[in-house]
Amino acid sequence: MSDEDRLRLELGRVVAGRPLSIVGNATSLLASTHGALIDSGCVLRMNAGIPINRKAQGRRTDIHCFSTMPALQMNLGSAKGRWLRWRNAGSFHNALRIWMHPENRDLCEDPEQLFYPEWRWRQLADILHAPPSVGAMALDMVAMFAGQTDVRIFGFDFKSSTTFYRKRDKKGHHDWSAERQFALALTQERGWNLV
Repeated sequence: MSDEDRLRLELGRVVAGRPLSIVGNATSLLASTHGALIDSGCVLRMNAGIPINRKAQGRRTDIHCFSTMPALQMNLGSAKGRWLRWRNAGSFHNALRIWMHPENRDLCEDPEQLFYPEWRWRQLADILHAPPSVGAMALDMVAMFAGQTDVRIFGFDFKSSTTFYRKRDKKGHHDWSAERQFALALTQERGWNLV
């Protein structure tokens, strides 16, 4: 079965027709009270976005998207052994795990691991004229492979605020203006709610 087919099948199984909350890691989300709304359906979180404020971010995670295992380990400040303990005992326990970036996939030892298709990563990079962030890929993945219409997006401010789990924020090599335009167009086209 192809990465695309496995992704479509597993997303459909996990989302199961529930409303889907896509939760970004913008610090600005911490000033909100969206936690209960976020947790009222299926919840997708990204990278090292372990919730620290239940009232603002909710607490559940059903789908976990991350760029690469080394990047996630670096974000968590963990060595491989510590990462494995965290994965098995933390906020993302039992979440559907989706490796988004095409790099370092050969390091994956998990036979259950899902991958965002490499061909789609290249197409999205062409659309954005820059490498896509995990947030842009998550939005794109849900649009292309989940068939979901009831989607609510939280914690996406396209770097107007920092990433809540970093002391110093790096904007990376992404085009945040292009990503904002992409997200706004997608939400308008699909009737999604950008909260």
